Amino acid sequence: MKLKTKHKITFEQADALIEKYYDGFTTVGEEKLLQDFLTQAGLPAKYKPEQAIFGYFETKKQKPAFNIRPYIRWAGAAAILVLAIGIQTFNWKNIDSYAYIDGVKTTNKNEIQTQALASLSNVSADNNEVEQSLENLNDNEVMQQLDVFSELNK
Repeated sequence: MKLKTKHKITFEQADALIEKYYDGFTTVGEEKLLQDFLTQAGLPAKYKPEQAIFGYFETKKQKPAFNIRPYIRWAGAAAILVLAIGIQTFNWKNIDSYAYIDGVKTTNKNEIQTQALASLSNVSADNNEVEQSLENLNDNEVMQQLDVFSELNK
C-alpha cells in the first residue's frame, strides 16, 4: 500500500528547484514536479510569486469553455433562410402561365398558343417596308455621309 504525501518534495528541495528554474537549468520532469508542488493549496506565503507564475502557465493550458449560444443564433438564422428559400421554390414551381387576351386574364395554355399564332399570322408577309427603305437609300448618299465623317476625324 502506497501512502500519498501532501508534498512530493520537501520545502528545501522545492527551494533548490525554484533557484534552478530561475537559472534556466531545470528539466521538464523537474518543472513538472515543481509545478505539482506549487499548485497545491496551503503553501507558505513565500511561494506566492512562484504559484502565480505556474498558475499562469496552468490557465494557459486549459481549454476555453464551449459556448453554444452563438451557434444557436447562426443555426436559427440558417433555418429561417432555408425555410424562406424552400417556400419561394415551392411557390415558383406552382406558378401558372397566363396572358391577357382582350383585357381578360387567361390561363389556358392552348388558347394562349392559338392566340399567339393568330397574331403572328396577322403580320403581313408582303410588308416590305424595310426592303423599300433600304432601296430608297442611294449609294451616293451613303458615300457622301462617310466622307463627311472622315473629314471630321482629320
